[in-house]
Amino acid sequence: MRLKTSIRLRDDRGSVMLLGLGAIVICLLAVTVAVDASAAFLQRRALVALADAGALAGAQALDMDAYYREGASSATGLSPGQVEQRVEGFLARTGAADVTGLRLDSVTSDGRYVTVSLSAPVTLPFHGLLAGETVRVQSRARLAYRPAG
Repeated sequence: MRLKTSIRLRDDRGSVMLLGLGAIVICLLAVTVAVDASAAFLQRRALVALADAGALAGAQALDMDAYYREGASSATGLSPGQVEQRVEGFLARTGAADVTGLRLDSVTSDGRYVTVSLSAPVTLPFHGLLAGETVRVQSRARLAYRPAG
């Protein structure tokens, strides 16, 4: 008579499902991080474009009184009073109002260069680690006036 020896193997049913659920959770977290990082990058890029365009608009505020008084010379500069008005006017005419929480932090000019600083809160689709942070950008443009002659 033979002795029946049966070794019963552990039951592995269900472990593949647990592994699959873990992989799905990791993939969803990776997608969430990628989408939030992309949204933050795109928001910063849009803010930089607005600051660049605002600085260029401000750099076109030629000091007309000095221009007519001294003539077209290399000393012709920017009008300090009009630079900020031009930047604010540009931001009002464009879609800058669509940017949630956009603030014009500063507009400075030394007669040749215009520096524009903007900030806005980071808005993310999944409210990740960057929620509550603020994006700050600064752009600089130069008066490119050259007298003829």
